[in-house]
Amino acid sequence: MNIKISTVIAISCILLSCGNGEQKKEIKENVSNTKTATNDPKLEELKTEASRLRAGGSIKSVELIDKKATITYVSNFTEYKEINPQSSLTESELKAYWDSGDAIEKALIDGSVRIMRKLDFVDQVNINLPYEEEIYEISVNKAELEKFIGTDFKSITDNWDKRFSDPYVYNKKGREAFFKKFGVIK
Repeated sequence: MNIKISTVIAISCILLSCGNGEQKKEIKENVSNTKTATNDPKLEELKTEASRLRAGGSIKSVELIDKKATITYVSNFTEYKEINPQSSLTESELKAYWDSGDAIEKALIDGSVRIMRKLDFVDQVNINLPYEEEIYEISVNKAELEKFIGTDFKSITDNWDKRFSDPYVYNKKGREAFFKKFGVIK
């Protein structure tokens, strides 16, 4: 009981910026069903939208700092089962999903821009997807996206399939160019 009260007080201090009006508001929370005393509606919206992304059940954490969202996928099947113990998905099925049809690049490219499309309070999205011995990352912000595509963000969202999805998610050359500009493999 004392731990719960201490947690609520600590989170309240952070949210209300106890003693420091200049303090940067940082909230980081696991996407799984862990119950945490947070009342940030923007983080909750972000978590909901992140869960709707490709392989959203494989998302380990979601973070929102100012207008920047960071989404991290699980790094292996063991982590997946920790956050989804009820899942009947097998390790080979999860591997087959990521190995099929450029699924990793599609997830990163589509997910990063889709989050900004759905949530107007997000101006930048970083997604990290560890897979096998590599880490796939993408970092997209609205200003750079507009420059790359050659049109304003509203036009991109109003004509989603024509301006973004078809040329950069489903077209191999467009997807490769987009990932070369915004993505990296470590």
